[in-house]
Amino acid sequence: MALSGKLYANSAHAVNIAATTAYAVARSHNVTDLGQVYGPNGPSLQNYIIRTIYIKLDTLAGLSATPTLTVRLTRDANGNDTVVGDVTASISLGVTTATEGAITIAVNFAYGHNDVSGLLDDNLYCFWKLDQGTGNVRLVEVLTEA
Repeated sequence: MALSGKLYANSAHAVNIAATTAYAVARSHNVTDLGQVYGPNGPSLQNYIIRTIYIKLDTLAGLSATPTLTVRLTRDANGNDTVVGDVTASISLGVTTATEGAITIAVNFAYGHNDVSGLLDDNLYCFWKLDQGTGNVRLVEVLTEA
């Protein structure tokens, strides 16, 4: 019987990378295996929809009442070939621990790795910057739908 319905993939990566008020290549993360489908001949790439981005932060310091995090997804490790442009979200701070928080961004963007530049993987690079203060990114999750 053929597979039917929607296929979801969640690429979740536990990390410990600083967050400051500027984008930096050294403070980004490679989100892997977003569009790979595994068949009898091994993995193959396909088009997919980027549904959501979730980022967990801790050790937040130097924040005022409404801190935000801006996120960008790119096709290249240098952050120049943007796929999802800058999206800013308010950080939901912890109820009992104000130095922890998270953001969730609904993206809903159809995407595929089928350009003429020869890109042969399905990696995207996640960049972030705080509007104020400092902290650490501890988890990056990107949910996709095939």
